[in-house]
Amino acid sequence: MKGWGDVKLPDIKISLLGVLGILCILFTGTLLLKTDIIVLLILSIIFIAAVGTCSGMTMEDSLDGMREGCSQAFIGLLFFLLIGAIIGVWIQAGTVPALVYYGLGILTPRYFLLSSFLICSLVSLVLGTSWGTVGTVGVAIMGVSMGSGISVPVAVTAGAIVAGSWFGDKMSPISDSTVLTAASSGTDVYRHIRSMAKTTLPSYGVSLVLFFLLNRKYARNAVLDTAQIGQIRDILQQEFVINIWVFLPAILLVILCIARIHAVLSLILVIGAGCVCSVAVQGNTVSGALRAIMDGGYVETISEEVNLLVNRGGINSMLPTFLLGFMALCLGGILQKSRFLHVILKRVTGRLKNHFSLIAVTMLTSILGNAVFGDTYLTIVLNGNIYKEAYDERGLDRAVLSRTIEEGATMSTPLIPWTAASAFIYGALGVSALEYGRFALLNLVNPVVSMLMAAAGIGLALKKGR
Repeated sequence: MKGWGDVKLPDIKISLLGVLGILCILFTGTLLLKTDIIVLLILSIIFIAAVGTCSGMTMEDSLDGMREGCSQAFIGLLFFLLIGAIIGVWIQAGTVPALVYYGLGILTPRYFLLSSFLICSLVSLVLGTSWGTVGTVGVAIMGVSMGSGISVPVAVTAGAIVAGSWFGDKMSPISDSTVLTAASSGTDVYRHIRSMAKTTLPSYGVSLVLFFLLNRKYARNAVLDTAQIGQIRDILQQEFVINIWVFLPAILLVILCIARIHAVLSLILVIGAGCVCSVAVQGNTVSGALRAIMDGGYVETISEEVNLLVNRGGINSMLPTFLLGFMALCLGGILQKSRFLHVILKRVTGRLKNHFSLIAVTMLTSILGNAVFGDTYLTIVLNGNIYKEAYDERGLDRAVLSRTIEEGATMSTPLIPWTAASAFIYGALGVSALEYGRFALLNLVNPVVSMLMAAAGIGLALKKGR
């Protein structure tokens, strides 16, 4: 099998034709024709393979590129399925319902925005999903905000919900975007998270201060109508056994992360722990617990918000995301094999004088990728493939690359009005990105803090031996 460098370098004109052609296909298909992204990725792969023949690529080279692209991120693809299994089992085990139950219990009127931000942060960190957090806890908090005496504008409340939800999406070891970014950049998931912590934790502190100031402005003398929260908590308590034992899977995951146990083994173990809780605590059958691995949780209640929370998860729910990640990695692999991006990047990075300029360009293209494609996964994979060699040549650890991509791509996703995430938030909370965007403080602060730290040379880990 040929390696990455066995295809001769194409000239700059062919390289530009290949890359701009892909951008044209994806941009036209997503924004104008509203075509499914999977179809556009397949068309892009065919296009690159065709243009690649002009620089000596064969069909075998194209297939090798796709195979190697997927093999490099095989663990990331496997993670998608394991994450779906965890969510399904944890719902049936009562872990997720208990987290929401206690989270809503600490929602206080005097610190409404702060507690909303903190609760969504905690839930998303455990669930590993921003959408799931917005669609469950976020909907409940928004309902309280709109149906009670709290004089907080809905845009501000939505901003706190989004900021907290995307914290976990970025930092959780079971988040699909976290796993995909680490895989695409060629780094370990836990190393990626530790690198992100260097910029995210200071950003989180700044966001807490800002939300505290906003809270003093809008909710200082607020009075909370607890009827809606009480109804949701009562339904959860009726449908699930909620006690300290249901938190064991989540506690085990934290312990395994701290102990740096291999991520795949950690996820398998916490799936097993969830099955044990499902049987021992919730009284489900063994076959029912195993079924949740594939199909997720299913409980029908009188509350739409609770139904949205407990009827999700399972490997089947992750198959569309798995397919999208698989096709994006195939495209990234064939792009890498064609060397088109390598040629273009050589021209660009040759003008970048220091680490900061490289990181700044990575951040910019990650944000622009979201704006052009409207898809975070594709943006993550393409930027991971584009910059790996540049970071290696500069002696920067690839965890710095993965961190920068997340801070550009993941954090900007809900702020761009035409992304799927923004559309989902609007449907769930009834507030547009143009309204809540300036109040999603962590999403705004994190990229700025990251750039300031890069400019000061803080937190820039170097490759071993440099």
